[in-house]
Amino acid sequence: MSYFAKMYSKICYPRFNSGAKGLRSAQIGAIHAIAAHSTLNKKEAAIIVMPTGSGKTAVLMMAPFVLAKKKVLVVTPSIMVRGQIYEDYKNLSTLKYIGVLNKEAPAPNVYELKNKYSDDQHESVIQADVVVGTPQVSLSLSENPDNLLFDYIVVDEAHHVPAETWQNILLNMRHAEVLLVTATPFRLDKKEIKGDHIYSYPLSMAYKDGIFGEITYIPIEEAPDKDRLIAIEAERVLLNDRSQKLDHYLMVRTDTKEKSKNLELIYQTHTSLRLKRIDSSTTYNTIKQTITSLKAKEIDGIICVNMLGEGFDFPNLKVAAIHEAHKSLASTLQFIGRFARTNTSNIGSAKFIAMNDERLLVENYRLFSSDSIWQDIILDMSERKIYKDEANKNAIKEFISQDDLPEAKVSLHNVRPNCHAKIYAVSSFNLDNEFPDICGVENQIYRDPTNNTIVGFAQNKTNPIWLEGSQVSDIENLLFIIHYQKTTALLFIYSQIKSEFFYDQIALAFSEEPTKIPRDEMNRVLGKMENYEFYNTGMQNRYSEDGESYRIYSGSNTAASIDETTGKMRSAGHAFCKAMKNDTPVTIGYSSGSKIWSSSYLKLSEYVAWCDECGAKISDSKIVVKTNTNYDLLPLPRKLKKYPPQVFFCFFSDKTYSSPPIVYLGEKKETAHILTDVLIKVIAVNDDSVMVSAEVGGVEELLTCDIEGKYKSENVLIYVQDGRQILPLVDYLSSHPLQFKTTNDAIIVGNEIFEGDPNSIAYSDRHIYGVNWIDLGTNVRKEYGEKTSRGIPIQDTLEAILKKDETYKYIIYDHGTGEVADFITITESESSINVEFFHVKAMKGKQYNSDVNDIYEVLQQAIKSTIWLKTKAVLLQKIVDRRKGGNCIFQRGSLDALKASLRSDNQFNAVIYVVQPSISKSTSMPSKYQEVIAAANFYINHSGRVKELRIWGSV
Repeated sequence: MSYFAKMYSKICYPRFNSGAKGLRSAQIGAIHAIAAHSTLNKKEAAIIVMPTGSGKTAVLMMAPFVLAKKKVLVVTPSIMVRGQIYEDYKNLSTLKYIGVLNKEAPAPNVYELKNKYSDDQHESVIQADVVVGTPQVSLSLSENPDNLLFDYIVVDEAHHVPAETWQNILLNMRHAEVLLVTATPFRLDKKEIKGDHIYSYPLSMAYKDGIFGEITYIPIEEAPDKDRLIAIEAERVLLNDRSQKLDHYLMVRTDTKEKSKNLELIYQTHTSLRLKRIDSSTTYNTIKQTITSLKAKEIDGIICVNMLGEGFDFPNLKVAAIHEAHKSLASTLQFIGRFARTNTSNIGSAKFIAMNDERLLVENYRLFSSDSIWQDIILDMSERKIYKDEANKNAIKEFISQDDLPEAKVSLHNVRPNCHAKIYAVSSFNLDNEFPDICGVENQIYRDPTNNTIVGFAQNKTNPIWLEGSQVSDIENLLFIIHYQKTTALLFIYSQIKSEFFYDQIALAFSEEPTKIPRDEMNRVLGKMENYEFYNTGMQNRYSEDGESYRIYSGSNTAASIDETTGKMRSAGHAFCKAMKNDTPVTIGYSSGSKIWSSSYLKLSEYVAWCDECGAKISDSKIVVKTNTNYDLLPLPRKLKKYPPQVFFCFFSDKTYSSPPIVYLGEKKETAHILTDVLIKVIAVNDDSVMVSAEVGGVEELLTCDIEGKYKSENVLIYVQDGRQILPLVDYLSSHPLQFKTTNDAIIVGNEIFEGDPNSIAYSDRHIYGVNWIDLGTNVRKEYGEKTSRGIPIQDTLEAILKKDETYKYIIYDHGTGEVADFITITESESSINVEFFHVKAMKGKQYNSDVNDIYEVLQQAIKSTIWLKTKAVLLQKIVDRRKGGNCIFQRGSLDALKASLRSDNQFNAVIYVVQPSISKSTSMPSKYQEVIAAANFYINHSGRVKELRIWGSV
């Protein structure tokens, strides 16, 4: 009869409570799950998931007793853990301490396999009830016939199992029952840990049960000497904790031996802390001595290089100085778990000190950023990775792959898309259609007819930007997911290439009549939740206040920044928030591009379920979103049903102005211009479309924008190079739609309309000034050029007027394609800089106020020019850029002097002039004229820096 069989009747199941030691809930649940699984005689390994600090060691030690096993092999990831488990098993320290066995219980015969298995170890293994070894020495044992003696294999830190050495151990000893125990059942390489998940104790429950303690993140702002700043802050935090009588110690974490040596010098130079450095070259005995010194309070902490992660238990280690963070989520969670333990007295919350570096990602999680809410994020990161693994395995079985290239198959088990989708309303869906050629998916396609889901894998090959020719290629592996929700007729597209053109082509490949979802419907994804906290909100401004047409608030509670005035000036743009759904924290966001997203990374089946849940909300017109925050003050744009006839001018998108691409006249990259230099004019407005003209370099292309915000052109002449991509202007505008504005205070973007307040726009002639152009010898029908018998051009007259004014410190002439204005004048006082833009157009109508086309273009130019008045820096940069092309000629002053003026702290003000002799204050003005002038005046007066629009017309 084996040792464990004899001891079976001796084991007890005392429950832990505040007054007595015993098994915690997690340990009781795990051990009973192991017993239940064993009775089914399953061949699959049993997987137990328990957070760091919840008592995994007691469970793996207790399992052979419960199952009455004969001989046990325990495989551990490191020498240190091997030694700890050997000592614990040899003395039954943990099981006796918690009362599972009484203090007189005999211990098993335990053998520590320190070297590769050889014949001289045979007798020791024969006599042992438990053998403890690391992977390499355990592999050598598994390759020997003595492996047949073992009937139970226990793997500690089982997330290592997919590695080749570990796999070979299990393969060689496949006759034995297997228990896999881990806190983090996921890997950086996403390889599957094969087996049955028989028990998983969530980190959130460990937190509620007090096993996983409070954690605090202390960010350090970026600086060149970050290591010194982290060291000084670590000392401050540790000494403050100790001054509160907390028995805390410090761990300094980095990733290389060389860095650890530098850190040792930094801490010696800039702090009073006593630290000892250890790394992978440190002997096991030295590590044990270091731990002994820690526990004896002879040192204040340690400097580690990827050490003391798995298996290390010293709960007084409460302050972590993270000079270099782990790159994998598993390592990060294990590291944090060491500090969050609560199994000792006289300790407080764990504190993590790191650089506030938003670029540092831990498996796509921005953990070390200043607005990270650590307690929530850590719990969410862990549990999101563990739950529903079995459901995902079952769902994957529904997928059918292409049969012609079986060797190209990719396992779907490890697919983990981040929650992101672009949504279309469609009239039909065909599961059997193929991906468009641009995706490059070819044969790596999986189809699930049950859930109307398609998964495609592709490799995108591009020439490196540093290499001419095609000798080598950069290869990017891409994932595409298409999901059709039949009950709502919504199509969800996941694409790692987040180009509107890609999305549209995929939608057209699998469906008919795809249309985007307007924001008033997208907003419903925020419904059916509570306790909203907005992290990021975008607001569309109808008036470009302060030169800002779109404002973004980011932080921990952005809705608090919204007030009633904001709600009157702006409409909801995009939103990203955290909220509670069924007592569970979730994140959700949506945008104007008919997109939804969350911070979650889900298994394939979970991702499909997430899409379906969001789709059900979007399609439910009964949902009324009430967040009970100031976000509710923002009105939502609605779907455009037809174009209002009051459309009179348009802008490029904000992204276009912030990063303007190059345009070419034809595909051969000839005659390059900047897109913002293209003159866009509204030509005609119909109920279902708007025709616009795009003119640059003497070439004019007519484009039509339909009710869904899609652009078409019968004669493609203008091409846009956006990054590496070259595409027709119509395709670029479909992704970066123009902003159409109306004379009754509305904005149209894509297929949405932002309603305004038409009563706020009223015509007044007080800003119109009559000029006697004839007396000044001006030919009002000629804007620029040579003098004629009718007189000099308008620009010449204006130039003479401006030069007579000695108050102007700078006079700049900038007539031409992409101009800021025909003339720019600047005056300067002790406290202010005053800029004036003059936009000039000749009179074409037969009579005054007779042809509205006379004012359309010049007023559109005036409104557009407010973009260059956002700040002094923006204006200066625009002038500098124009100078490179031979424009912005200084007729008074110099560029160097202007740079000094615009870089001063003086207040920045602006006035915009429209010089158009066709406008007459003394002549009867048609209502259409009044509408357009009033609207232009209204928009310009609300553009922040611009104090006034003035019109120089005729007497």
